[in-house]
Amino acid sequence: MVHSCNELRIRRLELLQELDELEASVAELTAMLREPVEAEVGERADSYDRLAWLRRQHAGVLAILSETERALLGFGAEGWGD
Repeated sequence: MVHSCNELRIRRLELLQELDELEASVAELTAMLREPVEAEVGERADSYDRLAWLRRQHAGVLAILSETERALLGFGAEGWGD
């Protein structure tokens, strides 16, 4: 599928927003897991599973963002304006 420069720019901005949201969620969950809270083993395991899922999502968004930015480079410098 071929995308226009504007479509790629919009997608890049969406990915950056998604990345910010994922990073905030990871930071929040990490902070919660560091607190010495009495929680059931199952709840704690679920939190670690969620953290692992968030980190995989983060890695996936980074990969897509990288490919999007590479495609924008194909359009030249005009594709980078925010």
